[in-house]
Amino acid sequence: MPKVSVNLCCYNSEPYLEETLASVFGQSFQDFELVIVNDGSKDQTDAIIRRHMDAGRPVIYHAQANAGLGAARNKALELSSGELIAIIDHDDVWEHDKLAKIIPLFDRPQVAFAGSDAVFIDSQGRRLSRYSDGIVLSRGRILKDLFLQNFVPCAAAVMRRSAIAQAGGFFRPDFHIAEEYELFLRLAEKGEFDFIPEPLVRIRVHAASAGWDFRKERLELKLIYSECLRRNPDLVASIGPRLVAVKEAGLWVGPELAQAFCGKGPASLRLKALGLCALACFPGLADTLRDLKRRLFRLAAAR
Repeated sequence: MPKVSVNLCCYNSEPYLEETLASVFGQSFQDFELVIVNDGSKDQTDAIIRRHMDAGRPVIYHAQANAGLGAARNKALELSSGELIAIIDHDDVWEHDKLAKIIPLFDRPQVAFAGSDAVFIDSQGRRLSRYSDGIVLSRGRILKDLFLQNFVPCAAAVMRRSAIAQAGGFFRPDFHIAEEYELFLRLAEKGEFDFIPEPLVRIRVHAASAGWDFRKERLELKLIYSECLRRNPDLVASIGPRLVAVKEAGLWVGPELAQAFCGKGPASLRLKALGLCALACFPGLADTLRDLKRRLFRLAAAR
């Protein structure tokens, strides 16, 4: 039984899959199996995977009709036998010592999941920015901070299998965008999070990621937040009713901005908090602004 089961879900992954696979097989930590679920790809994804299987790589492979990312992640988890579950997406890249540096964090039995910092890269692999430039990572019992803003890069995440079971098991198959975040919140309710502060993952930004459905994401987030508040009613008292209203609208709020909802911090942040309260009343406008922000980021990446 391997120490780690690496879960890789693929859909039309041909352009970047070879580099992703090379970064997994090139890990300095080698006690792992790679569980690949091909979720109905129509390109050469299957041929690439089978070529690595023929070369004797430690691959467990399952091809299925397209069922969505949540269902694909659940199938990969079902086929896994490792004590720890690591996620990598089909266009992202791990650094050589990613697993070797994160695995020791689980020597502490209270750690339910762990991760690292990351960098964004463009389609050519050129570095764009660091993940932590615009987000704050924290460790320990992080439920409140994680509820306010997801700071766990999916491709950096490693989870204790027993903690997943304790948190209810599996990803939500009805979610297609925020399925990993929903599970991370449930894990944060059960145990601690830890991380390596250096970037051990490269997250690719490219043309195929253009069609992000912000309305669908916001609807999933609204459901995630309402369910989390129902399971953890003390969160309401902890963050206050104004911030609860903003979160129930499906909006992100960084920890430094969260203080402004309580009237703390500089006037500029308090003004921004008021703006978010107003924006929560017009969710369609919020979707448009987030879409514009992402498109500008992608435009900068394409230059």
